[in-house]
Amino acid sequence: MLSQGEILRNPSRTRLQRPPKSTSENKGWWYKMTIFLTCLIPNFMLRCFGMTTPEIQHAWREKVALCICIFFCWIVLAFMTYGMNTIVCRGNTQYVASKLKVDGFNRNIVIANGGLYYTDDEYTIGENYTHVFEKESDACKLAFGRQLPSGSEDIEDLERINDIYWEWGDIMKKGMVVVNNKVYDPSHCSEPLFEEFNRKYAGTEGKPDFDMDEWKCYQDMFYAGKIATKTPGCLLADTVFWITTVSIFGLIITKFSLGFFYSWYVKRKPRPSPNVTPCILLVTCYSEGRDGIKNTLDSLCKQDYGYDYKLIVVICDGEITGSGNDLSTPDIVLGLCDVNRNAEPKGYISLTDGAKRYNRAKVYGGYYHVSEEKKRKQYRCWPCFGRQEDSTEVKNYKTRILIINKCGNPEETFKAGNRGKRDSQVILMSFFSKLIYGDRMTELDFEIYQKMKFLMPHMQPEDFECILMVDADTIVKPDALSIMVNVFETDQKVIGICGETMILNKFESWVTMIQVFEYYISHHLNKAFESVFGGVTCLPGCFCMYRIKIVTNQQGRLLSGPSKSQTNAPRLNNVKSILNSSLEKSFCLPILANPAIINAYSVLEAKTLHQKNLLHLGEDRYLTTLLLKNFYRRKLVFIPAAKCETYVPGEFSVLLSQRRRWINSTIHNLFELVQVNNLCGAFCFSMQLVVVMELFGTLVLPAAIIFTFIMITVSILIEPAWVPLIMLVGIFGLPALLILITTMEIQYIFWCFVYVLSIPIWNFVLPTYAFWHFDNFTWGDTRKVDGEGKEDNLGMFDHTKIKMRELEEFLNEINK
Repeated sequence: MLSQGEILRNPSRTRLQRPPKSTSENKGWWYKMTIFLTCLIPNFMLRCFGMTTPEIQHAWREKVALCICIFFCWIVLAFMTYGMNTIVCRGNTQYVASKLKVDGFNRNIVIANGGLYYTDDEYTIGENYTHVFEKESDACKLAFGRQLPSGSEDIEDLERINDIYWEWGDIMKKGMVVVNNKVYDPSHCSEPLFEEFNRKYAGTEGKPDFDMDEWKCYQDMFYAGKIATKTPGCLLADTVFWITTVSIFGLIITKFSLGFFYSWYVKRKPRPSPNVTPCILLVTCYSEGRDGIKNTLDSLCKQDYGYDYKLIVVICDGEITGSGNDLSTPDIVLGLCDVNRNAEPKGYISLTDGAKRYNRAKVYGGYYHVSEEKKRKQYRCWPCFGRQEDSTEVKNYKTRILIINKCGNPEETFKAGNRGKRDSQVILMSFFSKLIYGDRMTELDFEIYQKMKFLMPHMQPEDFECILMVDADTIVKPDALSIMVNVFETDQKVIGICGETMILNKFESWVTMIQVFEYYISHHLNKAFESVFGGVTCLPGCFCMYRIKIVTNQQGRLLSGPSKSQTNAPRLNNVKSILNSSLEKSFCLPILANPAIINAYSVLEAKTLHQKNLLHLGEDRYLTTLLLKNFYRRKLVFIPAAKCETYVPGEFSVLLSQRRRWINSTIHNLFELVQVNNLCGAFCFSMQLVVVMELFGTLVLPAAIIFTFIMITVSILIEPAWVPLIMLVGIFGLPALLILITTMEIQYIFWCFVYVLSIPIWNFVLPTYAFWHFDNFTWGDTRKVDGEGKEDNLGMFDHTKIKMRELEEFLNEINK
């Protein structure tokens, strides 16, 4: 890995690079496999169905290839569930007494004299009737001078089927004796000589101490069958079954136990008041309405955090007018804030192809105000004894705000400036990276720098250490920012945090009702379990917080606050100044502003379906994946005390579109994490194994729910399969128990019941729909805008339009 100095001296980071051209030479094994699996479908057939471009055709082929792989996983699961015993155990023809069934034979059967016989009489299945039939033994006459008592029925009249076999469970239950893998039933033995032997070795393997004739007599009179053994194939099937059962059930129990422990531990962890850590509160907007944006900004303005150490940054992703809105999103945001609207558009390099790579944005600086009325009840003792009066208290809040409106280049007409949420995030990430490393800036970067200096004159822009990311329809609780920052201040290994997202519109429709329990369990079971290992695999983009950088002293102690501490000793946050200063005693480690993160996150050209799902649909989850891959020794955690509220989809079509994006991004990000060998743990006890199980479980969800219904039906109508049923009870029962323990709210039993009824939707409908839409990279019905469907067809990117200079050059130009 490059040192800080080597990164600074690397010219590739300070030169404007042309976008790489895709060539056929980069086609790897996945491309070849895709062509092989879909070779029976020629391109002209795809063109008949509207897939005209090579990119769309190959994306469709990749989708089909992935679906074939998923179907293969279903076959593997079906084989392990039903086919393993049928195929692998085919050579086992033993008749085991405890497993005999009446419907398996044309006539009545009886077990006697170590064999299985057809009979016209009725006998109890699974019982030994050797004592009913007559037996003669020459050895008994020699040993005792007489025949031992036996039955009167003649077994020679019966048709023998085969030998009978006994399992150890029946042997111990019935008090049988085993000698040399042969089973004897002395339950009707009346001979005193054998009494001590039978009592001593009942249910176990015996060691006879008789003479030859006595032992031969014992064998002739009480022989019941053989020990049931399994073929190597059956042993293999049982081994696979128990390994998978123990692994799955062990993961369930471990998740429950660690989830409960984490909840108990975090709730009891002391929370001192937060320090003066400067924070950015980033809100990314697209097509949200006025009420949603205002509620979000109100909640951020009301945060219990120092006025001088927080800055709201709103990035409007283009001149977009949401469906049902009268004004565009930028106009809505500007109308809510007290800002100077005189701003010139500044250019920067965006994350797209062609001429749209040159984008412009306007930067506004100002303040956001909100008032809140609080009613207080007062009791007057005199002269109105016991009289209650209500008083209203108005509390005013004020927060600095920076608005970045991406307005597009002069040639754009429709959705001007729209480049996506990832582009909005990279604007700030690269801005702080250029400040820390002293890289050249675009005009937009310098405009942001100036506005930050104007709004926050008491500190430098590079002093910001944390960034809270929320969506424009999220309401953050007043203490959430303080709680999250406190975690950063008390544990320097933590680089990312997410809180609990709660649902506001629980009872809007049946679609919202089925999401309540799913939301809660995804946080308090899955994320809590992953937090124990410091490896939460998804920090939701609607509500999460990251470190921009970590600054420590020589002893590794975390330094927080603005550039000058109480001792007036300078703390250099710029990497170039750190390297050039011989007196510097602090160290800066960029996290979100790290080039390794930004370069991977700002990939311009997504060539494969896998890359497109990572970058276009699951950008928030992919950012988490990059942090886990590059900072695997640090922590990404879930803090349940930090809460926010949001509105979930109330229509099934919107939920279908949302979960399509989420499921597909989950699969592709888990595949990325499977390849990371440095996750917490080792061998079979590691997060990597958990990720593998999560990935396989996600792929086989539709097949698993079908097999589950088959198992329940068979258990009701034929014979219960106790081990899978117990596992099923654990899968649904333990999460419900966890919720009751952690919340102590009985209402969640109702939400659990609603969730169980909706299992076919969660485990079959949504995953199946998502799999077949692997090649759909749109946001669907989740975010609607007026005039959707149009597109500007622009030419090539002109890199000469982008002006890049070092910060000192910009400052010198202004001073002149």
